[in-house]
Amino acid sequence: MNPETKNCQNCKKDFTIESEDFQFYGKIKVPPPTFCAECRLQRRLSWRNMRSLYRRPCDLCKKEVIGMYAPDKPFKVYCTKCWWGDGWDGLEYGRAYDPGRPFFEQLKDLMQEVPRVNRFVYEDTMVNSDYTNMANSLKNCYLVFNSGGKFTACESCIYGEALTSATDCVDAAYLLQSQLCNRSVNLQHSYRVFYSKDCESCRDSYFLDNCANCENCFGCVNLRNKKYHIFNEAYSKEGYFEKLKELGFTPGFYKGLLELQKRSEELRVKAPHRYMHGVHNVNSSGDYVFDSKDTRHGFHVDGAENTKFCAYIIPPLKDSYDFTQYGDGAELTYEMLQSGEGVYNNHFGWCIWRQTKNSEYCMLQNGSSDCFGSIGLKNKRFCILNKQYSEDEYKTLRLKIIDDMNARPFIDRQKKEYRYGEFFPQDLCPFAYNETTAQEFFPLTKEEAVSKGYVWADKEKFKRKYTQTISASDLPDSIEETPDSILKEIIGCADCGAVYQIIPKELDFYRSNKLPLPRTCLECRYIERIMMRNPPRLWRRICQCAGIHSLNNVYQNTVAHTHGDAPCKTEFETSYAPDRPEIVYCEQCYQQEVV
Repeated sequence: MNPETKNCQNCKKDFTIESEDFQFYGKIKVPPPTFCAECRLQRRLSWRNMRSLYRRPCDLCKKEVIGMYAPDKPFKVYCTKCWWGDGWDGLEYGRAYDPGRPFFEQLKDLMQEVPRVNRFVYEDTMVNSDYTNMANSLKNCYLVFNSGGKFTACESCIYGEALTSATDCVDAAYLLQSQLCNRSVNLQHSYRVFYSKDCESCRDSYFLDNCANCENCFGCVNLRNKKYHIFNEAYSKEGYFEKLKELGFTPGFYKGLLELQKRSEELRVKAPHRYMHGVHNVNSSGDYVFDSKDTRHGFHVDGAENTKFCAYIIPPLKDSYDFTQYGDGAELTYEMLQSGEGVYNNHFGWCIWRQTKNSEYCMLQNGSSDCFGSIGLKNKRFCILNKQYSEDEYKTLRLKIIDDMNARPFIDRQKKEYRYGEFFPQDLCPFAYNETTAQEFFPLTKEEAVSKGYVWADKEKFKRKYTQTISASDLPDSIEETPDSILKEIIGCADCGAVYQIIPKELDFYRSNKLPLPRTCLECRYIERIMMRNPPRLWRRICQCAGIHSLNNVYQNTVAHTHGDAPCKTEFETSYAPDRPEIVYCEQCYQQEVV
């Protein structure tokens, strides 16, 4: 089919469905979407509660546990041991389909009855890591999310996301096989790297950006195989440490750190940046894409093939659209969230795991196949609304329900129509908007969220109340001067005024690595990590190489480029918005300058 322009029924903006998209929808036999790609992502992310945790009792064993659901949520919540155990069976909640009511109304009723698991972890792989979510293979970790390792565990990490085989890291995100790192994102195989991003095989360094195989470097950008560099200038070993002292930097002291961070940022925006983060890709677009082929509009994707609009993927993923978080062998998936490990031909699902196949509109499904609109089933087949059918009965009823969904669509609070082919309506979502990842990438005020049909949570009413005992500005400048009594203090955040504490493991980390205490709360540090990464959006731009220098004349090229003294005319899609200060080069111009 030829490309078609449609109007998104959510944001009312036009979007294009390409010929390749129609081919995919035809292959899996679903209709094209009525929401644009960005609204589809926002809708899925509004079902993804990663970090909003609460205490509440398990509704089966009555033990108090940590989980994603606030105590005032009306449905049953089981701890991971009970939910994965044999003490209940999802078929107990089965019910016959009522052709007189919209399908999504019936699914919503079922959601109120079937127990849900308190947090998304593979409990048999977790050791002393209760305050975590969306994780596996963690040991002695605290407030670590969307992390783990299929073959090796993350160990002794606190305050982090997307950590894989990381050890003793604090306030970090998107780390792979790294150790003793702090306030950093997107590091691989690195050791004692602080306040840095997008680095590989670096060690004992501060404020690096896009460096590889560097050691004892400070405030550097785009370096390869260097030692003892400060703001991209080379020094002897002795001169390196003398210069840092002259600049006002002493390990473990806060004084002078912010000023040097500002200087590092000034150097960063004056250097060229590659239009996307990623290597070993073929015919792919997006950002943070690795080892992928024919992957379009991917974000934080690894090992994908023939995919589009996918994000937060671990390899492999194949022949899938609109798939958010996980993967691990998933294939032929569409409009799916938090699913993976061998799942095949599943559509419109949330939390579909471990070899589940041929299922639609299912949730919390494990090892099952050929199910429609079912929740919490384990190793079951041919079920609709958790009721068991024969194969022939299942196939006949499934087609009838699809016809009914199209003839009598569900109408949500905003008058949007949900026929067969759409993800779950927002009216069914178990989370408030501000509890989810959607608020991070598509931020809304409470008033805006409510006006768009989302629920808003008063999360503060479930938090313990603490009274500030010390301001961040009054903290000791040196970690060596910091007494053990700091563990009893309630600190006022320098940015937002919220309070936070230093825990023993955290203090030990700062002392052993000669790092000053943080002056901001956990939430502000998390936002800092978000801001260090590019957003999951793409803009069409032209390379900013003007020949012998950048278009803004800030950066002078170091070698002659293939396009000569004339401006480069290469166009690309990039997650660097046009109004950002970075100088963005195409692949070829960047490679000529940096690699």
